[in-house]
Amino acid sequence: MSNGLSSQHDGSWHPPLALRRQGFRWLFAPLIAFAVFAVGPSVLAPIFFILSFFVDLGGLVSRLDRAPVLIIALLVEPFVLTIGLWPFLALYSAARDILIERPAEWRSIRLATIASTIAMSLPSTVLLLAAPAEMISTARDAGQGTGILLFLFLLLLPPLGIFGWGIGRGIAWVLRY
Repeated sequence: MSNGLSSQHDGSWHPPLALRRQGFRWLFAPLIAFAVFAVGPSVLAPIFFILSFFVDLGGLVSRLDRAPVLIIALLVEPFVLTIGLWPFLALYSAARDILIERPAEWRSIRLATIASTIAMSLPSTVLLLAAPAEMISTARDAGQGTGILLFLFLLLLPPLGIFGWGIGRGIAWVLRY
């Protein structure tokens, strides 16, 4: 080839054979969690909106007299939630980079990635349930609760991710992975 690379090495990363046999779908756990928590409220909001006309959803969503600015909220909210949920993307990037550098430690990296994703997902479920209710609310200044949660997540999720990573690596060390 003219660029100096042989056909054997084309510049892309290919996982080691042992890792390919085991599968590495677990590596995408942070991306899946990110997608659920960033886009999930935009999927749940119309469902809550329609259900609020037929079923009393209690404290979750109040009965609506008029339609909120739902379309704008549905389009903008995932981008806004990305700001607070960036640690999921950083976790995926870090896990992939470590896996490329040290493919022999894939079991330990798998446990750390899964534990870190779980540690960050637990508080994110509050956002998943709170954001759709605020997105369809007709109250004045609705959405401030989501903004406060996002600010807290900017501070809370990185330490939780690091804590989960440490727990996963510790479990792997105990199991001698």
